[in-house]
Amino acid sequence: MNEPIQRVGVHYNACYERHDTGPGHPESAERYRVLESALATLPPEFVRLPCRRARVAEILLVHEHYYHDLVYRDTETFADRLRSGDTAICEESYDVALEATGAVLEAVDTVMAGVVSVAFCAVRPPGHHATAARGMGFCIFNHVAIAARYLQSHHGLKKIAIIDWDVHHGNGTEAIFIEDPTVCYISLHEANLYPYTDDSSERGQGAGQGANLNIPLPNHSDGSIALQQWTAQLEPLIDAFQPDFLLISAGFDARTGDPIGGLRWTDETYAEMTRRCLVLADKWCGGRIVSTLEGGYNPQGLAAAVLAHVRALAR
Repeated sequence: MNEPIQRVGVHYNACYERHDTGPGHPESAERYRVLESALATLPPEFVRLPCRRARVAEILLVHEHYYHDLVYRDTETFADRLRSGDTAICEESYDVALEATGAVLEAVDTVMAGVVSVAFCAVRPPGHHATAARGMGFCIFNHVAIAARYLQSHHGLKKIAIIDWDVHHGNGTEAIFIEDPTVCYISLHEANLYPYTDDSSERGQGAGQGANLNIPLPNHSDGSIALQQWTAQLEPLIDAFQPDFLLISAGFDARTGDPIGGLRWTDETYAEMTRRCLVLADKWCGGRIVSTLEGGYNPQGLAAAVLAHVRALAR
């Protein structure tokens, strides 16, 4: 491929394979190994971003202290799942989750420093189902939500937009920011799917009214339907909100052939959504984007869709 026009940061690391979800689990280390191998084929113009471990104070930007302690205790006592919900864990999962959150914050710092223009973080476990006080849906800590608060508290930005295109509604991210007018959360997802919280009439609560948007999509629909709704609903809200930074909860389980999702998006769907994110970021955010892996459970399909996303970030 041609050399990227802008510098793209990419993070991936074998440390995430230590999060062992058990035999047959869709959010597996094998899924990640296939993705890792695909990302390793990118040319050196894509800047490899390092790991760093998130500090407890950074986790507490959005999570309750007692929930953080519950995660720590459950892993220390060799539990096979979190007491708070349907998330498989092992003795390494607390440390791996801290590494995942820390990598996203490192990417934020790197973009804010201008070292790269945009970044993609291939981390696991995913995060967007985790609420302030509960891990669920394969998620432990909500990396994107923590990154939004970190951008505000550490970098002094005022308004953050989060676009979530996982096939599942990001109930955790929505719940964390539902009353917050400074974080705009928008989710495109399959209707009537786990966690069954995708109320299209939910536009935010209290001071956050108008800063939340759910776009449930029909089962078996292809990417054209999502892109129509992007134009009709997502873009006008982003233009009205005028964010300082764009975060993406980048799930790839809406891709055709995923064993959990029921949508029929293609690699080109992800590339086009990425290009549209770049336009919005150029318009309002100084071009700044950090994208973070969420779902995607067909390993080969995940790898293909992620490469389409990352290559599109390079314009």
